[in-house]
Amino acid sequence: MTPEALLDLFLLSPVGLVDVDEHGRVEVANLAARRLLTPFTKTGSLDDLFNTLADVAPELPARVRSFNGPRGIIVDNLELLAPGQHSGVFLSLMRVSTGRNVAVITDASSLASARGLVSRLEQRFNAVLGAVREYAIYTLDSEGRVDSWSSAAERVHQFGGGAIIGQSMSALLPPEHGGAGYVTETLALAARNGWCEEEGYRQREDGTTFWATTVVTALRDASGAAVGYSVVSHDASERRRLEEQLRDDATSTTDYLTGVSARRAFFDVAQSEVARARRYGQPLTLLLVDPDRFRDLADQHGDAFANEWLRAIAWVCRQESRTTDVVGRIGGEAFGVLLPSTELSGGLVLAERIRERMARYVFAGDFTAVRTTLSVGVAEVTEGITGVDALLATANTAVSRARQAGMNLVVGYDD
Repeated sequence: MTPEALLDLFLLSPVGLVDVDEHGRVEVANLAARRLLTPFTKTGSLDDLFNTLADVAPELPARVRSFNGPRGIIVDNLELLAPGQHSGVFLSLMRVSTGRNVAVITDASSLASARGLVSRLEQRFNAVLGAVREYAIYTLDSEGRVDSWSSAAERVHQFGGGAIIGQSMSALLPPEHGGAGYVTETLALAARNGWCEEEGYRQREDGTTFWATTVVTALRDASGAAVGYSVVSHDASERRRLEEQLRDDATSTTDYLTGVSARRAFFDVAQSEVARARRYGQPLTLLLVDPDRFRDLADQHGDAFANEWLRAIAWVCRQESRTTDVVGRIGGEAFGVLLPSTELSGGLVLAERIRERMARYVFAGDFTAVRTTLSVGVAEVTEGITGVDALLATANTAVSRARQAGMNLVVGYDD
């Protein structure tokens, strides 16, 4: 590179460059350096770097004098903020030869903006944490130990931060819930799939328990490795109580085990919706949700697991559905989800959400290692489908196709 090219590079560089001697006298400074250092100058001139920065970096002359090497870095990325300014500069000072130093000045305004954004986000997040009453929000390290604890988590679990930080997540579970084994299984599933969820009991500091829905999400580094986890637990005790109350009501149209509509009630609504859809030309879609290998897993793990699985399917369907949708248990282990004013394409989207959410579900207690899947058939009312039986038959055909294709699939009937 020619001397002229080097001079152009020095003068036009967007980074500030200053040639300065041992006493701070400026030999030459480029335009960027003069612009960036203007807020620090009192006289408007840049003749002495040490005097210019005396108010914000008074130790600079001493650091230069104490540096004994013939060349090397004296100051590295020192952040400086001019009086009355919201953003500043980064200063690096290097000795390039005896008696000669070069200062490199870079703009720190982007960092200030980022810090301001982070501060605003933290304030908003803290406001959310202060507002939520029934959600415990906290984080775990890669080993499952609590490393942050929100005020919301303290309200729900009634553990102070000092008592729980550093403890395993298993301290928040009843002893019969699976302990360390549950934590290991749950974190492994979240790390593999990105997140997982389950319903089960959680424990307060005094030993009392409450029913909760818990979502565990993996936090990853730049390489994609899970380096921690965020946990959100919702206190669902009231919902659980209402469901149990419905199951105890012998005259209820609600399924005693799962809390969704019983078969007869579901079909009564379905008949009305099919008639309305045909009368007014409105779309209507039915999901038939069928658990894969239900009998095999029930025989392997027992009736208690089978019941928990059925309750989990009903819960997942309700969570993903709209308030206008109807969820019902229409067979031994089969569920229907009726979607008024919804075309086949919309039903396929909802069915996929239900299928995926069930695949990530973690069971409580002795069943944490059990993984379950669903095959979902989707059918829409058409000119050839004039009643509920025909709609159900086409959805059942779609389920059969899903099973033939390997299970854990959503198939829409579009013949």
